[in-house]
Amino acid sequence: MKNYLIIALLPLTISLNAQIMEKTALNIGYRYTGRNVLQAGLEFRLGETNYKSVIIGPSLLYTRMNHTDKFLPEAHVYYTNNGPLCGVSVNPYSIEPRIGISLFNALFINTGYAFPINKEKYFKGITFGVQLNIAPKNSKFYDYMKIM
Repeated sequence: MKNYLIIALLPLTISLNAQIMEKTALNIGYRYTGRNVLQAGLEFRLGETNYKSVIIGPSLLYTRMNHTDKFLPEAHVYYTNNGPLCGVSVNPYSIEPRIGISLFNALFINTGYAFPINKEKYFKGITFGVQLNIAPKNSKFYDYMKIM
């Protein structure tokens, strides 16, 4: 009986996995948050419309602190509506609200302010970032340009 259940649920799992993957992208980026930071991670787009969407994802930040290399986890949420972008990211050292622009969900340019939440204030003050999102060719992650 257990084998029949597994066989019945297998197509559903494959279908769900395909839908998740077509709305997922890899991101790489650079940010200045009181120090230079490199970023790499995943992005997942929620919503069916080409313009209003919520983008969530985890990232890994790389920076040098006290002459040692540090890799820090980060989670972020963005809302984009045909260009304008707003969101927030959280890592072990700061909470960072951001505003900026999204170019077809392929490129995010943003600025914000890092509020320290740790006694060691490694990330603080005004921030600036550029992020490139890389998705497969026919992905539903990117916005499409309408030509009249």
